[in-house]
Amino acid sequence: MLLKFINFVIGKEKTGTIESEGTGLRYKDFCFVIAAVFLATVLGVLFHNMGFSDVTVIAWYILAVQIVAIRISGGVVNAVVSFICVIVFNFFFTEPRYSLLAYDSDYIMTFIVMFIVSFLAGMMADQLRKMLNQAEKDKVRTQILFDTSQLLNKTENYEEIAIVTGMQLKKLHDRDICIALGESGEGSLLFFPEECKRHFETQIEQDGLEWTFRSGKPTGRGTSIYPAARGKYIPIMYNGYVYGVVGILKDEDNNDPYTEGITAAILNQCELAMENIKTVEEKEAEKLKVQNERLKANLLRGISHDLRTPITSISGNASVLLKSGDDFDSATRRQLEQDIYDDSEWLINLVENLLAISRVQEGNVQLNCSDEVLDDIIDEALQHVDRHITDHTLEVKKSSEMLLVNVDAHLIVQVIINLIDNAIKYSGEGSTICLGTEKKDSTIIVSVSDDGPGIPDEEKGRVFEMFYNGKKKVEDSRKSMGLGLALCKSIVEAHGGTIKADSRESGGVVFSFTLPEAKGIKADEH
Repeated sequence: MLLKFINFVIGKEKTGTIESEGTGLRYKDFCFVIAAVFLATVLGVLFHNMGFSDVTVIAWYILAVQIVAIRISGGVVNAVVSFICVIVFNFFFTEPRYSLLAYDSDYIMTFIVMFIVSFLAGMMADQLRKMLNQAEKDKVRTQILFDTSQLLNKTENYEEIAIVTGMQLKKLHDRDICIALGESGEGSLLFFPEECKRHFETQIEQDGLEWTFRSGKPTGRGTSIYPAARGKYIPIMYNGYVYGVVGILKDEDNNDPYTEGITAAILNQCELAMENIKTVEEKEAEKLKVQNERLKANLLRGISHDLRTPITSISGNASVLLKSGDDFDSATRRQLEQDIYDDSEWLINLVENLLAISRVQEGNVQLNCSDEVLDDIIDEALQHVDRHITDHTLEVKKSSEMLLVNVDAHLIVQVIINLIDNAIKYSGEGSTICLGTEKKDSTIIVSVSDDGPGIPDEEKGRVFEMFYNGKKKVEDSRKSMGLGLALCKSIVEAHGGTIKADSRESGGVVFSFTLPEAKGIKADEH
């Protein structure tokens, strides 16, 4: 109750910011003094007329001094108010009344004691008010520190951390704040508020900021380096690595040790948060490096293993033709030539897949998209499918309406070829492979299905990974390197589509992918 009463007398509103104490006597404070003395006088007259002693009247004036001391800070003000109360008491309650004279010499001691008691009571009230203000400041500062910890836990990058830190320091100091990120200090500059930017653009402020970046030591106001600067610049540094610099614009050199301690705690939390981000990035980079090394190792191992068969075949058949070609009949010689051609085509296709997937994975593929008729893309792809398609039945089920897609036709042709080749490799001779197109709502779907052994459920999520071949044996003589489906996935996703593998109810597997419809021309307009 006492604290609520003091807050009511002070007229303080909780704003969540640190308020600075003023020492000057403002007009409204002067009016408050007059009102307090006037009210004490009115109550004193009332109680005096009711027959109460002068002690009761003096108590009202002492209470008035205490209330004024709670409202207005300063020993001088307290002494002046105490003196005014003594004068007013003398004027209204001592004989002769309504004059500043006193007939009884004992009143002189009463006045002195009244002044001393009023002054001491006022000083105690003033100290209580200061303690209350300090407690309120400590509460706000502690809340700021707690909020900083909570907010930093939700950040995901350096800039978000800097924004939280800047906002909290602004709330703590109620001063203009600048935070610079990056090794040069010019990569990212944040200001709180934004309009304070001009205060930090002077040459001396820029010099202080850059010096802090280079040295990792505080500069600016209150330090021996660039002391003429208005801002104090503090490094955001952990383990010798400078993440950034905080600039706090000040108009005076006085520093509250408690506020400086809270500032250091906030910056420490900021540094730890940035160090955590850096640690995560380094772990991700190391993980990516290990993954890349594994991919390279798999690639080299796959190339050395899978290229041996076709290269040996080409070399062996060519050697046989060179040495004994004339001894063979035309059918045998043509078969050897056909084998050489098939193996060389397989190598060419492999190299194209390797080059294509490396470009897609590195983001170096520039899509040359244009509005294309999907049937034309299908026809182009069918001209380049594996020669072993003759050992299978290929069914093409095109949509009844003309489908227009906005794609890079060359890449989509490669996707269709890879899916058909995949069906040829993993289904036995005499199987049926079906290529179909359809439109559902505004989505265009292309599918390639077969009636082979299918894909186990546990492998469906991995068939689009690089170098993954599954557990099924490839039907033809060559082992797949596991690049075709990975390339398909990369190309389709680069077009904004999706690709998936599903089991067929009748057996086998169906690969389907989506393509973006052409926006400019509608199929039903042709």
